[in-house]
Amino acid sequence: MNTRPRPVTATVTKPKWMEPHVIPRRSKSLESNGSTASLTSVLDHDSYESPDLSEDEWEREELRRNVENEEKTIQQDRRTARNWGSYKARASSAKSQDRVKFQRKNRITAHQKDRLADYDTTSGHSENMDTGLSPWEQWLIQKTKEERVKKQQMKKHKVEVREQKEQKAKEKKQKDEKAEEKRSEWLKQKNYEELLRKKLEKQRIQTETEIKAQQNMITKMKAERKFEEWKEKKEMMEREKKEQELQKKRDIELAEKCKKIKAQQKYEEWLRSAKDRPKSSQSFGYSGGKLTGGFRIHILVYFRNMRHGRGWGKFFKQRGQDLLL
Repeated sequence: MNTRPRPVTATVTKPKWMEPHVIPRRSKSLESNGSTASLTSVLDHDSYESPDLSEDEWEREELRRNVENEEKTIQQDRRTARNWGSYKARASSAKSQDRVKFQRKNRITAHQKDRLADYDTTSGHSENMDTGLSPWEQWLIQKTKEERVKKQQMKKHKVEVREQKEQKAKEKKQKDEKAEEKRSEWLKQKNYEELLRKKLEKQRIQTETEIKAQQNMITKMKAERKFEEWKEKKEMMEREKKEQELQKKRDIELAEKCKKIKAQQKYEEWLRSAKDRPKSSQSFGYSGGKLTGGFRIHILVYFRNMRHGRGWGKFFKQRGQDLLL
């Protein structure tokens, strides 16, 4: 009789939860380019989108949901594992607990640990309640958690990118507003300086025009005053000249008048003396057709004076002198 033990064979019966009518339909196609979303869709029940909150509130809400989702996932995995054989659950329970604990520790950051201090007791309680899972279930749970962490990181990254863009847009807007304000101030200052320059230029031109007009007026007044002085001087010179001419004319007339008076006086004296003097014995007459006698000489003298432009005055003057002689 063979002493080797007879192999034990067991027929594995599928539990009810693995029947086709119980398994829910996939929400995504199997053709997802290497993605495990089709495998993790049965465990992906984080369909709630939180409203717009602040950064701290959003992180607190996200951490709370993550903890709740992990607890629900562990409870679901525990319920699923109960349908498997107890021998497989006990064999892999310790390893699954360590792996889940290690993955959870790697996913939760230091900042999240500070915020999840209140959840340490709950998580420890859920880990203690965890039972053994198959490798496929462990991989599925791990992949689901990784996908969730990846989604959370992507969502957080998108939020950070959006915040960075908003911050950059805000900074750019502030920078543009400052630049526009500076440009407006510069333009306002430039317009004020231009208006001031035009005003000063206008005042300068007006002042120069007034100064030039005053100078022209002063020059004109000086010219008029000089002309008046010259005119007065000229008139005075003309008056003096006329007075001199009149005086000279009066002097000539007076001299002639005195001369005439003297001549008249001489003539009258001569007449008086001629009446009293005896007549000369000389007489005149014609002899052989010629004038003879003392009067002949006087006639010749008269005609000689007439030829040289001398009048009766010269004749009578000379005649008087001759008579006086």
